[in-house]
Amino acid sequence: MNLDIEKVPVLLNVNIRNLVFDLRAHYELSKRYGTLQKLVEEIKRESTESMPLILQIGFAHEEDVPIDELGLLVDMSNIKYLTVQTIRALMNSLPDPNKYAKNQIKQPSADEDIGWDWDRLYYMGTVLFGMSEAVFWRTLPRKLFALSAAHKEYHNPKEDGQADAGTTPSWVNDYI
Repeated sequence: MNLDIEKVPVLLNVNIRNLVFDLRAHYELSKRYGTLQKLVEEIKRESTESMPLILQIGFAHEEDVPIDELGLLVDMSNIKYLTVQTIRALMNSLPDPNKYAKNQIKQPSADEDIGWDWDRLYYMGTVLFGMSEAVFWRTLPRKLFALSAAHKEYHNPKEDGQADAGTTPSWVNDYI
């Protein structure tokens, strides 16, 4: 799994901007749409009305693009392209559901109408992992969830049939 920020280039008019949905973007979008499922449904609707806001939030890591400017650049001629690039950027930011499934923070299923527990995520990032507030908000959910899985695996090794909790796993010794 790649934990680096994978920017998705988006060509609008003659400018190339990069979409990234870091934790700040996910938080802003969750305030607007509530859940990830509702956000994806909105993106798939291919709405020229909602896409400018979603793009603005995804571009915020680079620059503040005025919503009016984006509104003029999003139309029926490019909405399918923008939908594909937006979904691609969103997927790049999300945790791999297969790799860390048993150690991940429980993610709501599509049937549950709840979003992420932002208080818990913020606590985890800033207190447990020692991130500054700025670093936390620039982190991808993929990275935060991977750190959480590694933390749980290291501190709860008995669940995996590994050594006692007081014993350092061999991969840690190999790394050190």
